[in-house]
Amino acid sequence: MKLVGYAAVFNSPSVDLGDFVELIEPGAFQRTLRDGHAIYGVHHHNYADILGSTRSGSLRLAEDRQGLHFEIDLPETTLGRDIHALVARGDLAHMSFSFLVNGAAGERWRELSNGLFERTILDAHLYEISTVANPAYPMTKVSARSQDNQGCDSTARRNRMLKRYMATNLSVVK
Repeated sequence: MKLVGYAAVFNSPSVDLGDFVELIEPGAFQRTLRDGHAIYGVHHHNYADILGSTRSGSLRLAEDRQGLHFEIDLPETTLGRDIHALVARGDLAHMSFSFLVNGAAGERWRELSNGLFERTILDAHLYEISTVANPAYPMTKVSARSQDNQGCDSTARRNRMLKRYMATNLSVVK
């Protein structure tokens, strides 16, 4: 069981966070992805509900043109199965993340014409990514995958297909 998606989408505004909206600029996670500290995949920002980590290799993160892409190999636990089922069903469809800005140069503020302020994150120290029901960034996404989507079960799938084929042909001969 696996989750894949985007924990952050570049240049896509957050919801109103209290008189300001936030944007993540491309490259904002580059330093934190290089420094090698442990980053966790959790549910609803709760470290008691760990789904994976970069430390174990069960969480993989990378920046691409769209945003912060992730893959989490879920644990074979009740929590892992439950989260996979909720994502597959569409109850959980978004992601979030927690971070600190890396110094004053890590963010830029400006006032918008509607009176709100816009905060652009330029350099973030990432702690975790989270599956969430109500995201601050509505363009994030998560989807569920099963391991046999990756072809590791191709012999078993072939055998099931041949068995169905043989059963169909044998019933015609009778």
